Amino acid sequence: MLPNQDQSTPKRVWYACYGSNLQRERLMCFIEGGTPEGSAKRNEGCRDKSEPTESRPTSLNFELYFAGRFRRWGNRGLAFIRENPKGRPTLGRMYLITDEQFNDVVMQENESPVSGWRRIPAFDQLVGQREFRLSGNPWYGRLLNIGSEGGYPVLTFTTARADLQANPSPPCEQYVKVIASGIKETYPKMSNDDIVEYLLRAEGLRGKIDPPKIQSWVAEA
Repeated sequence: MLPNQDQSTPKRVWYACYGSNLQRERLMCFIEGGTPEGSAKRNEGCRDKSEPTESRPTSLNFELYFAGRFRRWGNRGLAFIRENPKGRPTLGRMYLITDEQFNDVVMQENESPVSGWRRIPAFDQLVGQREFRLSGNPWYGRLLNIGSEGGYPVLTFTTARADLQANPSPPCEQYVKVIASGIKETYPKMSNDDIVEYLLRAEGLRGKIDPPKIQSWVAEA
């Protein structure tokens, strides 16, 4: 049990995100329910619709890339992370939520109904091991425990699917805008040029979308 986890209160975790959930409005569609701007599907929300207790920027020691074809976002690529010792860190934002909410976000990200079923492992297992893979190999099926902050575990997720990792593909305009908007919220001192430079490092976007187009999208975000 981590220091701040009392048996009598809901167990909390830091959910560290790096894609569209950098934008708080987008994250709240997973918690409260709703349709994010540019997305083709409504999220039903978590069973517990309480707002995150806190949020803060975080740096993820993983490489950002885009892959797949996801119908919610124009049948284009999604953001994922992977190990790359030579790559530069990924910009992240972490939200302090309950582990039940984290479970329900994982369910929605993998297009499963929020039915009360716990798909992620028990809390003590989440805290006690570095990695856990969900059955069925879904889009976001690789859960990672990447540390702790203030006595709470820091958790994130990415894909374990070899077909996605081997086939980077570009994201749609609205998805890039949501990510750029989230970066602006989380890192207000970053300029548009800094954000463009950061995004253009990502495989799946780099060389797939002209830089002037990315510059335009970031400016409009």
